[in-house]
Amino acid sequence: MFAVPAALILVASGYRKTGITVLCALSLLGGMYLSQGRTDLESVSASGVWRCRIETTTTAGALMVTPSGNTVWSSDRELARSVSRGDSVVIIGSINGSFMQSSAFYAIQSTSLQDRIRRVCVRTLAENIPSRSASSLASALLAGERGNLPPSVRTVFSDTGTSHLLALSGLHVGIVSSFLLIFLRKLFGRGWVSIVAVILATFIYIFISGARASTVRAGVMLLLVLVLMHASGRTPDLLFVWSVAVIILSIASTGKALNDTGAQMSFGAVLSLIVAGRSYSGKAGWILSMAHAGVVVTIALAPLVSFTYGGLSPVAPVATVISVPFMLGTMITGLLSIIFPFSASVLTEWIVFAWLGLLKVLESGRVIFQYWMFLLWPLCIIVLWLFSRRRGFLRRFR
Repeated sequence: MFAVPAALILVASGYRKTGITVLCALSLLGGMYLSQGRTDLESVSASGVWRCRIETTTTAGALMVTPSGNTVWSSDRELARSVSRGDSVVIIGSINGSFMQSSAFYAIQSTSLQDRIRRVCVRTLAENIPSRSASSLASALLAGERGNLPPSVRTVFSDTGTSHLLALSGLHVGIVSSFLLIFLRKLFGRGWVSIVAVILATFIYIFISGARASTVRAGVMLLLVLVLMHASGRTPDLLFVWSVAVIILSIASTGKALNDTGAQMSFGAVLSLIVAGRSYSGKAGWILSMAHAGVVVTIALAPLVSFTYGGLSPVAPVATVISVPFMLGTMITGLLSIIFPFSASVLTEWIVFAWLGLLKVLESGRVIFQYWMFLLWPLCIIVLWLFSRRRGFLRRFR
């Protein structure tokens, strides 16, 4: 209640960007609160025949959108294995609040171009990579299809707090665009040709992977950063770029993007890194930078992650840092295995085997976010912000 006036006072006192950051954080928290409140108000129980569109699948079930626009979850694993994102399904069953209980279902494959391309990629990966763990992980990272992940693999990622790496997000778009930028600059130089080619290729990847709010956000930010950097020769203000991306997505989706949990995590993670992130120099600088980023994102998203996944993993920052190189290797070799199946598929299996082996060593229990932690959480955010400000990583906030 007092945070909004405090943010306005900061803006009026000359701390414009600090005040804007506080307002942005408040808008995200408000969207989460309103989304939860609306779900409770719309909780109904009804039985009948439903035709739903598949939003995403996991080994535990499927997230679907009803004709009225409500999002429901089904824990039917057979249903999850029978459909892909973008497909439709006719279900005989009942809806209780946000949960769907199915008695029988009939899957209808999507005929859209993006869904057909995604199905071909997933099928090719499954045929070219013998290991189910490796092929399903490559499918999840490249095409956003998690329905074929073995339960044991899903458990490892859940217990190490790295489940977010399996859902396509801005991190995956950043990896793909960075790889494309390096490759295309070698071919066409550092001019507009490379910039336009990277943007087009990245948005094609976003389109094929399902164009979720988190990946579209990353694509919009990438477009703005590359264009502004090339036009002005300077790195643009990232908070400005983030704000423009949020506004564009909010308008384009009529506010629905802010009600998506994946989008909330994506927006919140990027905002936390802009505000409290830090880059380190030296030979081990990239490792320290990634570790710092993992701590910042873990703390910033702690309430939302705990609510969504049922708890927090204390090893999540370390496991995330360790996982990023393996994730990058899996994505690159998985993509190459579609073209060169006999050589790259073996590399994919080795990388995934080593990745899962390290994660199993780090498996731990979960910490439930308690009410008293809500008092400690803002203090931790402030400490991280002051640390990054003191070290001069974000001097523009002074």
